[in-house]
Amino acid sequence: MKNYQILRIIVAIFVATVVSLSVITENLLLAILAIVIGTMISYIYKKNTDEILEDERIAKVSEKASRMAIVLFSISIAFIGMFLIMLRNEYPDFTQAGFTLSYAAVALLMLYYIFYGYYDKKYGS
Repeated sequence: MKNYQILRIIVAIFVATVVSLSVITENLLLAILAIVIGTMISYIYKKNTDEILEDERIAKVSEKASRMAIVLFSISIAFIGMFLIMLRNEYPDFTQAGFTLSYAAVALLMLYYIFYGYYDKKYGS
């Protein structure tokens, strides 16, 4: 577990550094390449290790945190989108951003319920 955490920190530093450099040099390909390489390194190490990387408690905490993040984010962008749409008379430039955020909130909730239905059918009743 300790080795995997160290590897993740090193990979995160590598990806952050390369992405920062790619932003400075305006090279999108370099950023995408760094993210792909970092993901591959983490995946390969996790696949080939004998360490116990995750137990039931970690999985449950991760599940709860992910669900709360999705709920709070979708509610936040829905309210921000609604607020920007309501201000369309004073700030017409922000109306499109309001609609985009609102549609993104709906899409996120739809994805959540699609995956919820899939996993409920696969593992549930």
